[in-house]
Amino acid sequence: MNNGNGQNHDPVPDYWPLKIPIVVAWGDMDALGHVNNTRFLRWFEDARFEVFQRIGSRELGPDSCSGPILARIECIFRSPVLHPDTITSMIRTADIGTDRYTLEHRLESQQQGKVVALGTSRIVQINYQSGQKVALSRDVLAQLEQLR
Repeated sequence: MNNGNGQNHDPVPDYWPLKIPIVVAWGDMDALGHVNNTRFLRWFEDARFEVFQRIGSRELGPDSCSGPILARIECIFRSPVLHPDTITSMIRTADIGTDRYTLEHRLESQQQGKVVALGTSRIVQINYQSGQKVALSRDVLAQLEQLR
């Protein structure tokens, strides 16, 4: 998106600031001979949890006042994955609001040399006791910007 000064503020299309390698386990396979679809969502979760750690949400528990919840997740499957393989789970911030943000996911297969899935996760910051949305702190917003 051009801001009128000739400067582009959209994220670089292929920039993924956080990449996590994941070894595909034999037990990830299902009766059809490929990795079960639910594993893809788990690989998204592994990267999402790393984001939570970076923005200071790693010590969440029953005594926490507020924090992130997963409001929506989407996965577009592009190719089945087989064992053995190593998947790179990539993640970046796509959209940041006052009380929510969207994370984009990409899974790449080392064995296949291509993208095997794309997805998004919508995260909402809530007060765990009341269930109401709360604003993201300045620190969290700054950390999310670093992952854009």
